[in-house]
Amino acid sequence: MAKRIIRNRTPFSRPLTSEIKQIHDEMRIIRRDLEEIKSMLVPEVAPTKAELRAVKEGRKQFARGEFEDWKETRKRVVS
Repeated sequence: MAKRIIRNRTPFSRPLTSEIKQIHDEMRIIRRDLEEIKSMLVPEVAPTKAELRAVKEGRKQFARGEFEDWKETRKRVVS
């Protein structure tokens, strides 16, 4: 009697060309979408010397308590 070999079929035992193509197509779409998102982002730029001075001065004013609370600002702007 001849022995019959029974092979277990697993997802990895069959050709994966269709799955690989699908993954490739999805990756291409993701890359395209990522490029679109990148184009919408505002580029980060280094602050100017004037901006750095303004931040430094603002921190000093805050430390001295020379600031207006948001609620006060909103009342002033709305009324």
